[in-house]
Amino acid sequence: MLYQQHAPEKPKRQSLQQRSRETGFPSPATDHMEERLNLHEHLVRNESATFFCRIRGNAEEELGFYDGDLLIVDRSLAFKHHSVVIAVVDNEQRVCRLWNKGSKWSLQFGDNSFMNLEQNGDAQEMLWGVVSHVVHSCL
Repeated sequence: MLYQQHAPEKPKRQSLQQRSRETGFPSPATDHMEERLNLHEHLVRNESATFFCRIRGNAEEELGFYDGDLLIVDRSLAFKHHSVVIAVVDNEQRVCRLWNKGSKWSLQFGDNSFMNLEQNGDAQEMLWGVVSHVVHSCL
């Protein structure tokens, strides 16, 4: 089961001139200050088409996704062979791997079962988005 969240908007940055100024002797370390790491900048390509989904349960462990993993799904990416996708199957969003053999496409589910996709428009409606990144806890 997946729980979906839309990508939060990026906060606007203030330039150094807009930040408050300190008085007195400046710290010598200010020359080496770096911006804070913002994973949103590295993981989200198309903000308006990106969603976050969290894995609930262990049905996708065979595909390498575990309970609590955070999936970053981009609906603007093209579907291709071996992509991990979110597909709507029986009115439920499922994590699947997309396979292509010649002109035939199929979905591989977490239990290693496969479902062939028809060539009509139903296949495009079933495929909801491409998983571009996974945030997985190591604890």
